[in-house]
Amino acid sequence: MTSRRGLIQWAAMGATLSSLGHAWAGPFPEKAIKLVVPYPSGGGADQWCRIVAGKAEKLLGQPIVFDYKPGASTTIGADAAAKAPADGYTIHLIDSTAFAYVPNMRKVPYDALKAFTPLVHLGDLPFALLAHPSVPVRNLQELIAYAKANPNKLNCASAGVGSPHHLIAEILKQRAGIAMNHVPYKGSAQYMADLVGGQVDLAVSTLGPAMPHIQTGRIRALAVSSGKRSASMPDVPTIAEQGFEGFDEKPWNCFVTNAGVPADALERLRAAFRTTMDDPEVVQALRKTGVEEIGRMPLTQITEQMRLDYLKWGEVIRRAKITVDS
Repeated sequence: MTSRRGLIQWAAMGATLSSLGHAWAGPFPEKAIKLVVPYPSGGGADQWCRIVAGKAEKLLGQPIVFDYKPGASTTIGADAAAKAPADGYTIHLIDSTAFAYVPNMRKVPYDALKAFTPLVHLGDLPFALLAHPSVPVRNLQELIAYAKANPNKLNCASAGVGSPHHLIAEILKQRAGIAMNHVPYKGSAQYMADLVGGQVDLAVSTLGPAMPHIQTGRIRALAVSSGKRSASMPDVPTIAEQGFEGFDEKPWNCFVTNAGVPADALERLRAAFRTTMDDPEVVQALRKTGVEEIGRMPLTQITEQMRLDYLKWGEVIRRAKITVDS
């Protein structure tokens, strides 16, 4: 009898301690948050993440630690983020490459449309077509004429097979009827160094990593990919202005966490990142790196836009016969 009474008392004490444990647990977050960056350090994505994380971690009260996982056209990073525990302590910068481009070219080890829950839209990203000064062209029409006279002589760098850089170049090549060699890299820090050094002739790039080199004359900007000129480089004409009516490609990025994160943690993250994206200093800093339409997409639209982009680019990729070997 005594032994049974003791067991009951121990069980009651255990239940009490368990409930106290829940009471003692502090509000999310209680430890550092990991940010998976799918590009190498030093590039455009690294710049944007540092700007946003610097503000968000102050609001969250915990550090945001960067985990760089470049390669395989951002799918290494996306896969690592998708497989992390759904506890809110892993966030990820995802772009069109991981949810719209590569999944239409080959099988990826995560569900591009179900693995993630959006936190906030980062912004739209006009790209620039860049040339080393040794290439004897100063605008897009001169480039096209030179490429037609010298088929497959020019090399064009990108941030990897299936990246926005790659697809923008492929679409332009098809519409212009030119042939160039694709040279994939892991990120802008790598291909920009080779472009400045003359190891590659051309590159399609986000604006941030390119602007310092454009300003010093080490590379030339021939065109921007968006439908209207970039506020960061207003003197550079668009591709559409130079004979390709309707050309308007500006991929977008957003911050996400895992699907299935508890509601309290999800709302805490969303509130911190929304406040961050509304901060004038953050907006100004992002604009200086070439990001536009910052935070414009409502949270309710992000998942649907990911789905629509997946369908749109599936059609483009199949029609253009773009493969992982391009």
